[in-house]
Amino acid sequence: MQVNNVKPEARMDFNLLKREFMNPQAAYRPQPFWFLNHELEKAELESQIQAMFEAGVGGVVLHARHGMQIPYLSPAFMEVLEFCTMECEKRNMVVWLYDENNWPSGTLGGKLTRQHPEYRMHYLRVEEKRHSRAADSEALRLDFACHDHNELIAILAYRATRSDEEWLLHDDPEDITHLWGRDWTPTTEDAYIVLACWSCEIAEGITFAQGYYLDTLNPEAVQTFIQMAYEPFLPLQKYYGSTIQGVFTDEPGLMIHDGFFGVEAIRTAVNDVGATLPGMVFAWTFGMRERFQEENGYDLVPRLGALLYGMADGSRSTKQQYYDSITRWYVEGYHAAIRTWCEQYGLLYIGHTLEEPVWGQARSQGNQTRVLQQFHYAGVDYLTAGIGTKENPHRIVSVKTAASVAQLNGKERVICESFGASGHGYSMRQRRLDANFMAFLGVNLFIPHAFYYSFAGYRKTDFPPTEFKHAPHWPHYQSFADYIGRLSVLGASTKRKPEVLLLSPIHTVYECMFLSGQSDQHPSADKWFSILSDRLLRSSIDYDYVDECQLREAEIVPGAGYRFCGGENIYSVLIMPGIQVMSKDVAARLVSFVKQGGTLIAVGAIPKHSERMRQDPELTKLMNELFQPHPRHGEIYAMGKGYTQYYSLEDTAHEASMIMDDNHSSVCDHDQEEGVCNDRAATLDEQEKVPLPDLFERFCVHVSRLLRISPTLRWQLEDGRNGDLIYVERMFDNQLHTWLMNWSEQSVTIRLDPGAAKDCIEEWDLESGKVQQLSHGATLSFAPGELRIFSVTSGESSYMHQEHTFFNRSEENSISEVVAILQDPWQFQTTEPNVLLLDQWQVTLNDRQSKMNATMPGQVNTYRTTFTMTQELIGLVQSASRSGPSNKSGSDRPTEIELVLDDVKQNIPSHIGFLQRRRNLEIFVNGVRQDALRPSTWQDSHYKRVDITKHLVAGENELEILTVSLLEPMAAISFPAFLLGPFIIEGHMTLNAESEHMFGSWDSAGYPYYSGAGDYTQQVNLDMAQLRLGSDDELWLEAEDIRETACLYVNEREAGVRLWPPYHWNITSYAGQGNNQITIRAANTLENLYGKSALPSGVNGQVKLVRRSRIREKDRSQN
Repeated sequence: MQVNNVKPEARMDFNLLKREFMNPQAAYRPQPFWFLNHELEKAELESQIQAMFEAGVGGVVLHARHGMQIPYLSPAFMEVLEFCTMECEKRNMVVWLYDENNWPSGTLGGKLTRQHPEYRMHYLRVEEKRHSRAADSEALRLDFACHDHNELIAILAYRATRSDEEWLLHDDPEDITHLWGRDWTPTTEDAYIVLACWSCEIAEGITFAQGYYLDTLNPEAVQTFIQMAYEPFLPLQKYYGSTIQGVFTDEPGLMIHDGFFGVEAIRTAVNDVGATLPGMVFAWTFGMRERFQEENGYDLVPRLGALLYGMADGSRSTKQQYYDSITRWYVEGYHAAIRTWCEQYGLLYIGHTLEEPVWGQARSQGNQTRVLQQFHYAGVDYLTAGIGTKENPHRIVSVKTAASVAQLNGKERVICESFGASGHGYSMRQRRLDANFMAFLGVNLFIPHAFYYSFAGYRKTDFPPTEFKHAPHWPHYQSFADYIGRLSVLGASTKRKPEVLLLSPIHTVYECMFLSGQSDQHPSADKWFSILSDRLLRSSIDYDYVDECQLREAEIVPGAGYRFCGGENIYSVLIMPGIQVMSKDVAARLVSFVKQGGTLIAVGAIPKHSERMRQDPELTKLMNELFQPHPRHGEIYAMGKGYTQYYSLEDTAHEASMIMDDNHSSVCDHDQEEGVCNDRAATLDEQEKVPLPDLFERFCVHVSRLLRISPTLRWQLEDGRNGDLIYVERMFDNQLHTWLMNWSEQSVTIRLDPGAAKDCIEEWDLESGKVQQLSHGATLSFAPGELRIFSVTSGESSYMHQEHTFFNRSEENSISEVVAILQDPWQFQTTEPNVLLLDQWQVTLNDRQSKMNATMPGQVNTYRTTFTMTQELIGLVQSASRSGPSNKSGSDRPTEIELVLDDVKQNIPSHIGFLQRRRNLEIFVNGVRQDALRPSTWQDSHYKRVDITKHLVAGENELEILTVSLLEPMAAISFPAFLLGPFIIEGHMTLNAESEHMFGSWDSAGYPYYSGAGDYTQQVNLDMAQLRLGSDDELWLEAEDIRETACLYVNEREAGVRLWPPYHWNITSYAGQGNNQITIRAANTLENLYGKSALPSGVNGQVKLVRRSRIREKDRSQN
């Protein structure tokens, strides 16, 4: 069924693409999780939607989250959803529904599995005892303990044999279930492994609200979830397919988080926080024994030992059919069922699961490829900061898996839940690195985690950072939204053209994740897959992952390779990294693939186990046909029109003997037909410095020679290291786009090859949206984490706009520079009040000497702290308080001292509190009772504030907060309090008047807790001879470093926002002769305020003016 918006997106023509790139429409812009996490007032909802719209946000995922004050799916909640949808509709913003209260999807915040205990997830728990006649007494006590919510399935005694350090089980175990709790005596002299198998209900509390997770293998359970979670959305049906695009499902699994991260049945308890049940757990479901037998033709239970051990007869059928069955039940029962419901109502089904590594995929998803095929948009999450390292390249597999499914199965978009769990100190430069890497790998729809409706109380700890209004970068966010939109436009509108496929090791991981009754959470095939994924990227060899299920359906194009789902791209090379297990029908297709022109490479292993048998002779026959019975490392075998090769990871001596030859041949010239760009291989001198070569890197050099298509854009590395700059090519119709990314921590400089004079090279500037032609031979610099995109077409530029810049200089021109350093100090002022964090209190419980004592009924707890104020500050704030709100600089910044409290509610306790005219929370400053708290205008309206200015004194001040219980629950101060005002902090707790000048970062100049923006201002006279501009000159302002984002104003005109390095502005059109006012408005992160880390903030280093003059060759020769 083709629903209205589940179809290929309309193809753009080239000029439309450029216009879309300049100003992306909502479909390409960030569409964040919007955490609906407080009281949800309509006025505030509308205000926040408008703020998002003005900042370039394209839509929202309406996400019920911790702290929401109305019941999930209640009439009030549904009214909120409809109101938000209507407000988004007015602004042409996109809405996605979210199918759960918090996460993971499947329980309605625990409600479903409490109402329907029969639908709770179950695990198979297997514990063992071993018996050997030689080592043990004759009898074995079957004293397996019975635990709550565990049902004994069977106790099975397997004869066991040890072969090559591995324990193997014989088939047909003795069923000794009836002897549970008694002694059992073996009837033979063999060693025995006795397995007690239990159906184990998942623990209470594995999901939020002390919930149980859903049995996602049970179609009845999932249909109940659909009825309870999806059908309540039907009143919004009139928006389906238009404003409401679809539904997001979040982290479901056939085993949930404990099964994803480990193998134990966790039973955390107050009296034993480390409690686990004995044995190891596997996926299980209601009626599994009968269901498995009906589908596979035999009883699974006597063969459960095959999940932990190899079988002595070599059979693998049980293990393979177990994983095939649970994957199919999960994929069809959960994902296909929800997809079908969504398609019925014209909605897209999107979301993500638990993805990485492959071991975790096998445990929680069965087969991730088959899961992702069910989503209309392939999805992934990318939480915590960073892109991994060469030593630990852990960030590639999850994103590449989703991107590969999209590529091979023809899905238009790859979504990513991005940026979450990176902490309050997550900077825009880190966001750029991560976003660029995601987009480079294939993400083209970003769902930032998250926009918080409120930050009050524990909400700010809900896997920050926030992208929204609480963050200092928020005034600059439109620039980031534009950037993300442009990444997505080009990512969604262009197609990669990789030649290489990397076969997923999922079936090998099934085989290796449990051996001899022990778990291996890091199988070698899993590690090799991750490392090779990284090394191929470092070698700029584009590739996709492929699963056996996709190879079965692929078309083999004679003389070319694999083609998928009728697509245009053809893959000529298939790499098998550490693959030991392969289905025989797939192996047979590989023979056809090679005979018809493909190249097949086995890395580290050649498949030997089939889906049915270890050391399968039929599979061996096929592999011998492909690789010869005794393949030699590195030797290429011709077979029909194609080739095979075995690349050993053990024959290091042979590899070392090849280094010299490889080095001489790997540094290739671009004119060679099989050549690659110069940074693909190390030079001989560089290689000699490496005592032991990275075998995967050497392998990638070899693979690069097999590619049929050479890079179109060519360059030489002038500054940086090989592998720092990675690239991928994409196509828009017949136009090639090259994405170049510096994924290192150092700057990289390249010079374009001037030889391609017939081609037009244009840069698509992600920050400005402009498309500019580059000169041949241009020198390009890349900041750490920077991604730059270039298109290459034959002939002249097809675009009407072409802007000259010195950075894209041609061979005929050179640049002279004159530099003037702007000297410290700067005039400095924060845009908001400074902050003193109050997190250390002296607490007296049941304070009988409190300012407002309560002995019967009730109790008073007192929180006391002190701080010091200078006479200068007291004079400033109290005189300003008497004369009005304006401060000495005439700005609108408040001059009072405010106390702000987080997550408190002040009220009059019923009856006694009313009669005694008391509040449940009272504030005293120097013994004076303060006015009632009001909503804060700083950070969050759910914070509470009170002006304490008039009761402050020079010297030490005492602040007391009294919490009062009058036969009601006792209030408490659970989060730090804040003092706000026009002060600087000296020492630990001394407040002084602000200085008008600043040297460098503000964190070390009296603003350690300040998270916000600050203005650095100087007057600059351009009449100085060295800065006087000629008609062909440009004037730039360049800051060495700013933490973190900055907006530049020249003579009170905005000259542009810089979210990350380099902090360079062309101010030629903003500056004039004579005096010019330069203001850098810098903004840091929330880490200083909420993370208690005084990170460097503001202008951090040298700032200079640079006059650049163009010198033409003819002028130079005349001189």
